[in-house]
Amino acid sequence: MATYSNPQYSAANYQTNRPRYKETLVDTILAYHKRDNPGAKTDVAVDVATGTGIFARQLPAHFAKVMATDISGTMLESARAGSASQAIEYVEASAEDLSFLGDSSVDVMTVATGAHWFDTERFAAEARRVLRPTGTLAIFGYTGFGHFVDYPQCDKIIKDYGLGDDRLGRFWDRGREVLVNGYRQYHAIFTRDAWTHVTRSIYPNTIEGEPVAAVPAVVGDGPVVMDFKVTWRVLQDFLLTWSTLTLYHKEHPERENAAVAVVREMMAAAGSADMDEQLNIQWEEILLMCRPPQSSN
Repeated sequence: MATYSNPQYSAANYQTNRPRYKETLVDTILAYHKRDNPGAKTDVAVDVATGTGIFARQLPAHFAKVMATDISGTMLESARAGSASQAIEYVEASAEDLSFLGDSSVDVMTVATGAHWFDTERFAAEARRVLRPTGTLAIFGYTGFGHFVDYPQCDKIIKDYGLGDDRLGRFWDRGREVLVNGYRQYHAIFTRDAWTHVTRSIYPNTIEGEPVAAVPAVVGDGPVVMDFKVTWRVLQDFLLTWSTLTLYHKEHPERENAAVAVVREMMAAAGSADMDEQLNIQWEEILLMCRPPQSSN
């Protein structure tokens, strides 16, 4: 998304206040990668749309070589600074043009909360080209919404804030819908193009439009992608990293920061006055994994 390259957008704020992915997520991906896949290797992993390298930094312990790409040089500068002690090769490249990679050269490709910004058809074709026949593509992410277990009245407030036309909704790039809809569009492409072992899991069962019979999903018993513990203060810091907030305030510079305002609104609805109160939120997440179509030759 172009906003991440905007000088007004803070890559440092993104790096500090975005959720971390569960340490066990790599294990989950590798278990899938090796299951019923005797030729599976762990030589090369590529993290596409790495941003500040938050997920890429979990990969070197499991792969002989790790590369990570992003279209934003600003984000990659932050990624390199945060990964100085790790052997990760960062490359400025779009997800739809990975021409620096050879055909059938990648064992595992990951996309952490970024695939919704891509041209879905072109990215799927490029992933198919660079993955080995035994390779794995893992697309996963969080919508930024969730279920407030103790304050369910806040569920609608945060969703209206993020998606409402009178709030941030109309400032998102179109790709936002792909994420909010649980990457169902990718599932349809992979199924159509005969990718194999296509699996999609979601948690909790609050993602927009779920369940969908034509695009099956396994509803998990708990989170596998992220387990983000927040207070109202941490939640506010997270909301301040949303890329669309920059665009909103570019049009409405006179208004109070929208992230600050919505946290205050939720606290009022919850009857809470403590910014450091620990919240119990079940964050919406999706994990989609598949393997490339197999040649008939």
